[in-house]
Amino acid sequence: MKNKYIFFRTDRIGDFLLSAILIKSIKRSDKNSSITVVASKKNYAYISNFKFIDEVILFPESYFLKFFFYLRFIFKKYYLIAILDGKKRSLYFSFLTRSKFKFLFTYKKFYTILFKRFFSKIFYDDDYKDKISEIKVFLNFLNFDLDEDDFNTIDKSIVSSRDFKIPKFDNYTLLHLDEKWILNDYIQSYKSIEPISEKSLINFIEQLILKTNNNVYISTGSLPNKFTNFFKINFLMTGKNTYEFKILNKRVIFFDNMSFLQLEKLILNSTLLITCHGAPTHVAASFNKTIVDIIDTSELEFFNKWTAHFRDYNFCLRTNFTDLSKNILISLDS
Repeated sequence: MKNKYIFFRTDRIGDFLLSAILIKSIKRSDKNSSITVVASKKNYAYISNFKFIDEVILFPESYFLKFFFYLRFIFKKYYLIAILDGKKRSLYFSFLTRSKFKFLFTYKKFYTILFKRFFSKIFYDDDYKDKISEIKVFLNFLNFDLDEDDFNTIDKSIVSSRDFKIPKFDNYTLLHLDEKWILNDYIQSYKSIEPISEKSLINFIEQLILKTNNNVYISTGSLPNKFTNFFKINFLMTGKNTYEFKILNKRVIFFDNMSFLQLEKLILNSTLLITCHGAPTHVAASFNKTIVDIIDTSELEFFNKWTAHFRDYNFCLRTNFTDLSKNILISLDS
């Protein structure tokens, strides 16, 4: 009989990718395991690509469907339930469903007191120096360990085989220019890093080419902005959603309207990723790529915990674009 594990990760792709290290380790350690992940609309399709996960269930959004979702599991029994997202909706499931072990991960101190009797162990974030330390304690509870290969959660062969053609030139730096660079499209309390003008952005790309001697590929998020529109107008369209320009005899290629799975392939084939912290950061870490991660001062302690295990990692704090571009170039000397 299989040991049935169920993990709740009803949030985003980046959050899942950290948890994937834990899940992969369990799958490797327990050959008799059957692993289910309950996902959100934002990460369900993505999680479905992982071979070490046996089942992915989409958590419903409507209250009506949530009721039947909980009802569906009342008479089931699991070996282990882990609430990795710390959300109330996931907590309700753990209260209603039987399991030999129940674990809760939370940022809320009062949860450690209020729900102590319901869980085998509650992992309170402030008790751990980083997220990997937390994972190791979890695994130790089960008499499992963490292997170096567990950090490589994404299957490179699957990503390489995807039907998405990348221009085959020399090494390239990937600049992920998503909505997090744009003042009005992201968290208003964060420091603005929006380029002063299209000219200032092009100047940064020139300096990046001089520094690395790489071509520069540019990806974006789901929201267009004045810079992505500038690329589409001024670069030569060379394929579907692909635009090209030459700077200092290097190719600068802009990829518009990409899926996240296509972005993964771009990251896999890059030599360097420059991005605001998010899911692409965790993808690059899984591939052991060189990363320049842009984070806000207000989140420095938080992100330090999430990135402590990254192997070729640099970060820059959000500041005005003129200073940020200089800091990115300086970070490449380390």
